[in-house]
Amino acid sequence: MATLVVTIVALGAIGWFAYLVGSGSRRDRKDPVPANLSASQTDDELETKRLDRTLVGAVVTAGFLTLAMPIYYLGELDRQEGFVEEFGDASLERGHEVWEEFGCGGCHGTAGGGGVAAFLEDRSQVTVSGWASPALDDVFYRYDRDEIAFWIVYGRANTPMPPWGLEGGGPLNSQQVDDLLNYIQSIQIDQTQALLKVDGLVTGAGNRLEGAADAVASQIEEQQKELDRIRTSGETSQVVGAIAEQAREILDLAGQGIDTDGDGLSDVAESGLSAVARQARSAGFLATEPVFDPRNAETLIGVSDRRSAARMVADLESTATSLSITFQNQETLLTQARFGLDFLGSAARSARWEVDTAAVAHAAFGGGEEAAIRAVGMFNAYCARCHTAGYSAGPAFQQIQASGGLGPSLRDGRALTQFLTAEDMYDFLEGGSDSGVGYGVNGVGSGRMPGFGMVLTAEDLELIVRYLRGPTLDGVEFVEGEAGGGGEG
Repeated sequence: MATLVVTIVALGAIGWFAYLVGSGSRRDRKDPVPANLSASQTDDELETKRLDRTLVGAVVTAGFLTLAMPIYYLGELDRQEGFVEEFGDASLERGHEVWEEFGCGGCHGTAGGGGVAAFLEDRSQVTVSGWASPALDDVFYRYDRDEIAFWIVYGRANTPMPPWGLEGGGPLNSQQVDDLLNYIQSIQIDQTQALLKVDGLVTGAGNRLEGAADAVASQIEEQQKELDRIRTSGETSQVVGAIAEQAREILDLAGQGIDTDGDGLSDVAESGLSAVARQARSAGFLATEPVFDPRNAETLIGVSDRRSAARMVADLESTATSLSITFQNQETLLTQARFGLDFLGSAARSARWEVDTAAVAHAAFGGGEEAAIRAVGMFNAYCARCHTAGYSAGPAFQQIQASGGLGPSLRDGRALTQFLTAEDMYDFLEGGSDSGVGYGVNGVGSGRMPGFGMVLTAEDLELIVRYLRGPTLDGVEFVEGEAGGGGEG
């Protein structure tokens, strides 16, 4: 609409200018004598002809502008809103490109629903493949925009989350960080969905607690395999090296001979590569066994056999190189692997992940074991990530529950001394901390404590408060007959 108005105004102005120029030209052709040398026009001519035309033109122009300006103004509002929407869409597109380019979804889930990451756990020197990465599709219910930007820019030390902003040493400038924030905000689920996630997360936390011993036993088994892999790396590197060399020779000569399916691999080469693949797969050097069919150019749909063969050979060569490097550093790696195995064994024996829910029920919930189990599950699902060191890495790496990590320890009466009443503590859990704003007894917020009021119900928040203020965490020994007094300690 605005463009149409501007076009009409421009055409009108051009037409009026052309009229004036044309009038002057015609007058000049009739009377080429300079005006200062010719007889002047009479007053009647000036006042009834030329002046009238000028005044009529001015009135018409003024009338046209009187109508055009309001119309243009009304269209301008929509045009400006369109620009804002267009700019927002462009920012979301750029933010999604950042999300994809830097692999945010690889750790936090493709749609931001949470996931896992690989990380070398510093204390044990064990590589953890299942470090729990938090969901980002509800993060704006827990933090404000500046607080989320802080985590993106500066990362989180001692975790797989690196700094991404230039100020923190990362690759993203402020515009890219802002675009990424806009994209993350665009994938937020609605509040009802966020509340519906609670039961699943609590159940998951409970299952983790029940299966912790088995999980640690499995990690010990994997660590033992890693130790064996390092010990045999010399012999294994020679075996896989020979297989890789054979595969490379076949691939290099694959263009010679009959090629039934026309994929660039001769029939003989495809049969030979299939045999090599079977040998490598049976020896454990390939995760899958590609089969090359001389009658089909794409044994894997959408991937040419030539490309699949090149990828297989490259994987075998990479494995051989990795094993060779492992063998060269065998002593150092063996020492590290043994240390990790001892660490895992000690973790299995100490079982720091265990929580006596029966004692919690007796001490803080008047014997209500169902409430105690949910309270422990709520803490593990929403609080342990920051308040229990090593929790995200898995049961083998975590310390005693609520003993502190990124956030302070909540044991030995901390919850009672920091918050004199359960109501004060509830309000803090509900709203979180604000940077530089005081809370509790002499506490000063950093903005890193999220507010859970929009993702947890009042009943669940109260369960957490009772659990944290109960005798099982405050170091006070439970005394028969005082059950249920954990609300105020």
